[in-house]
Amino acid sequence: MSSTSTPPSAPPTPAAPAAGARPSVRVQLAELAVEAALSVPGVSAMEADPQGVHKTPAPGGELKGVGAAVTADGRYEIGLHLQAELVPLHPLGDRVRQAVQRAASGAGLGEGLGRVTVSFEDLAPSARGAASGSP
Repeated sequence: MSSTSTPPSAPPTPAAPAAGARPSVRVQLAELAVEAALSVPGVSAMEADPQGVHKTPAPGGELKGVGAAVTADGRYEIGLHLQAELVPLHPLGDRVRQAVQRAASGAGLGEGLGRVTVSFEDLAPSARGAASGSP
C-alpha cells in the first residue's frame, strides 16, 4: 500500500475588504487616533520611522506614525509617534491621549481601546529653529 502525501499548501491570502466594507476595529482605532492626535494644538505631524515599524496597514494605504496591536484582554493598544511644536511635551501627551479616548468613545469603540502611548520623535522644523535661537 503506497501512500502519497501532498505538499503543505500556503496559508490562504486574506481577501481584500469588499467595497464599502468597514475596516477592522484595529484599523478604525488607528485612523481615529491619527485624526485625534493631529487635531490637538501643538502636534504638527505623524512621524514614521525609516524601518516602517510605526505604521499600520489600512485599506486606503499605510497609516504612518501609529501602531495598533491587540493585547491579551482583546483591546487594542495604540502607539502614536508624533512631531511636535515647541511646547511642554508632558501636557501635550496628556491632551493627545484624552483626544484619542474621546474619539474612540464617540465612535462607539471606547471599550476596544487599550493603553495609548505617545512618543515625540521630533520637533517641527519651525520649532527646531526657535529652539536653537535661529530666525
